[in-house]
Amino acid sequence: MKSPILRRMLLGAALLAGFAQQAGATITTFTGDTTGGPTWDRINEDPGNWPFYPAVPNATYRAFDVQALEYLDDINFATTCAFDCSMYIYTGAFDPASPTANFLFADGYGVTNNTAFFHGPLEVGHYTILVTGADAASYGYFSTTVSAIGAYDITPLNPVPEPSAWLMLGAGLVGLGVAAWRRPAVSIHTAT
Repeated sequence: MKSPILRRMLLGAALLAGFAQQAGATITTFTGDTTGGPTWDRINEDPGNWPFYPAVPNATYRAFDVQALEYLDDINFATTCAFDCSMYIYTGAFDPASPTANFLFADGYGVTNNTAFFHGPLEVGHYTILVTGADAASYGYFSTTVSAIGAYDITPLNPVPEPSAWLMLGAGLVGLGVAAWRRPAVSIHTAT
């Protein structure tokens, strides 16, 4: 009779331990749009295929700096896209002119063509996450969720300008044009 009670207590303790562990996880979601983003010659997700598959030119991407503030035993990245997408992670900085340098891992084979995910440990330091399309015709909106037990920061590296920034730029250019138009003409004649 005591065995079922002991099993229930152990099961309850295991459930509470699982909830307590998940409560310590940091979860961050960032969104973006690769439309009009910078371009690169997209390499294959598998380094073993690099000699056999040429890079795909002019794929747009958005990049994010991930700073692991402490050793992250298991950090999870999951992206859903409105297009056929892939996700790449680089140690340190990403250089679009040399896309194989600092390459760490990539995934473009999620449950569907519109998903990508990977997980693993990260040492303390900076990493670059790229969300990109399969080719130059694959771009659009995406959402990436990152979760880990530990401290990390995520910062966009090439953010899309806000509409207010475009309006301020336009207003400034119009103001310069009006000022130049209203300015009196300068004479190049000199008195002799």
